[in-house]
Amino acid sequence: MRILFICSEYEGLVKTGGLADACRGLAQSLLAAGHQVTVMLPRYGVLYQHSTAEWQSVYFNLAGRDFGCAVRHFNLDGVDIALIEHDDFFRRERPYDDGEHGYSDNPLRFAFFCKAALEWAQQCEQPFDLIHGHDWQSAAAAYYLKQHYGNSSLAQVPFVFSIHNGAYQEKCAPHWRHELDIEPQRHDDLNFLATALSYADKLNTVSAGYRDELMHEPQAAGLAALYQQRAADFSGILNGCDYAIWHPAKDPYLSANFDAADLSGKALCKAAVREQLQLSDTKLPLDTKVPLFVGVSRLTGQKGYDYLLPALTLWLAHTTAQVVIMGTGEARYCNALNTLQQQFPAQFRFVHGFSEAMAHQLEAAGDFFLMPSLFEPCGLNQLYSLRYGTVPLVRLTGGLKDTVKPWPGRGATGIGFYEPDISATLQALKQAEELYSKPRSYRTVQQNGMAQNFSWPKAAEHYVALYKQALWIKAH
Repeated sequence: MRILFICSEYEGLVKTGGLADACRGLAQSLLAAGHQVTVMLPRYGVLYQHSTAEWQSVYFNLAGRDFGCAVRHFNLDGVDIALIEHDDFFRRERPYDDGEHGYSDNPLRFAFFCKAALEWAQQCEQPFDLIHGHDWQSAAAAYYLKQHYGNSSLAQVPFVFSIHNGAYQEKCAPHWRHELDIEPQRHDDLNFLATALSYADKLNTVSAGYRDELMHEPQAAGLAALYQQRAADFSGILNGCDYAIWHPAKDPYLSANFDAADLSGKALCKAAVREQLQLSDTKLPLDTKVPLFVGVSRLTGQKGYDYLLPALTLWLAHTTAQVVIMGTGEARYCNALNTLQQQFPAQFRFVHGFSEAMAHQLEAAGDFFLMPSLFEPCGLNQLYSLRYGTVPLVRLTGGLKDTVKPWPGRGATGIGFYEPDISATLQALKQAEELYSKPRSYRTVQQNGMAQNFSWPKAAEHYVALYKQALWIKAH
């Protein structure tokens, strides 16, 4: 098949979260399976460093206004990358916001992006068999494809839409309907995600568990009825893990490499991180056999910080365990993490910011990985943690529930809890300590996790099956 991705992020080019990893992982696996993949992205400011020899002009009309843009091409590991260049809309420092607030013209920016992508696709000498949109930034394409291109060469091209995070919907005022030519003017707000749910031929999200949660409120964030209406066309396909990048035996970021057969390198990684972050004093020398808990995430309510932070405060007062959390996000969580570091200087470190190298080092160094999310469509860090022998501590929701088997239990791979509150989180932290105090049991859980295989080729097979269903529906 010849497949067009319409997405706003792609790992290795522009990334703010797991969407970028998922788009690249799937594109690479589809390519390896023999399909042709073109990835359409806005040419953000950060992408001007990529020289593009090949380009073409595209002109179109949107709600009575004439627009034009350049589409520039280059190849990245076999995948054709097409960048929509429009300096006013996309040549900005950040993709979606100024660091605090979303850009006020985001509805127009991404409607323009979608219309330009379709107009370009229509002009291609080689037609696309299928268009795959990712998250709300591609949502307008589902509508435009059906309503504006019914008499074009795109008329029989199905549109598959993936929800990577249903909390991000891009709701905007009613006047945007007229300005973007999306449905007749009505009095209610325009919701980009809802538009895609209504007009895409097939829908999926990034785990079976999250798919089930989106069928009901409050997880559906107001769209449960729409998900229920599309239930027959709505599936859950678990994201994969890029084991070429996340491979402890080959990872170039690590102080020492290791694998399931020889974990000695993992102990060296733990010692190196503790030394680097000065997680020691006279009470806790570097060789102390205490568990190290690590976390790498955006600092938002979604990631469970409203109950994790109070639980850590209570727990650290009565344990010798150590914790390192790295991330950026909301100021209130950053302030609380800084306070924890001041309160427990021998046990807690907050690394404010993000470093790819440090993310890999923490995954390798930890004995446990903290991921107590309020909701988690799929999650990738628990997959990395499993492979790196870092036992994930998760709230059993969405993709976390699908990928982590809680201890105690047959085949356990992690620590799990259900209730999103301080008490349940605190109990899970204590349970992790109990597991760590039983070396044989801990090693069994660790080895079970390292044996798991959540590869992208497996996920890609499910996507190809979904594409074939969409093609059959369109043909009949």
